[in-house]
Amino acid sequence: MNTMKDALKRVGSYVLTDHAKDRIRQRIGILSEEAQLAWVETQVKKASHRRQDGHKTHYTAGLFEIVCDGVKVVTVKPTEQSNEYLTKFNDVIAKETRKLLTQYGRELRKAEIAVAETQLNFLRARNPKTKALISERLTKAIDWKCALEDEIKKIQKAAERYGVQI
Repeated sequence: MNTMKDALKRVGSYVLTDHAKDRIRQRIGILSEEAQLAWVETQVKKASHRRQDGHKTHYTAGLFEIVCDGVKVVTVKPTEQSNEYLTKFNDVIAKETRKLLTQYGRELRKAEIAVAETQLNFLRARNPKTKALISERLTKAIDWKCALEDEIKKIQKAAERYGVQI
């Protein structure tokens, strides 16, 4: 069994926590502790990205991220690139966004036509009572148009939040 003292004697070695051993066994399928240590060492050496998070160091190598606290390996977790569900979810979100934008776009065009027709009717009207009635309709049509524009902006913002380009 490796201890912190043994690992410090052997330069370049790591100590695996029980959690890290379980994660390597579950995610990579390596059962032997020596093989797990060798795998960690090779992954850390070929890590494409290294970042510090307080006293923890995160090494990204291939499809896995190895989190170390000094020479102690805390955990091994899959990176976001290995998550095939992210692309599936992005595709679903993009499809639903396009569907909603198409629907609201049609409604917006109808609202714009309604506003234009109501404005034309207002300009043609001569009777003050008729003008007052048409003015109320115009206000409702403009409010409907503004509400639709706001909905379209909300959909676009939500899509951007999830990284979907429209």
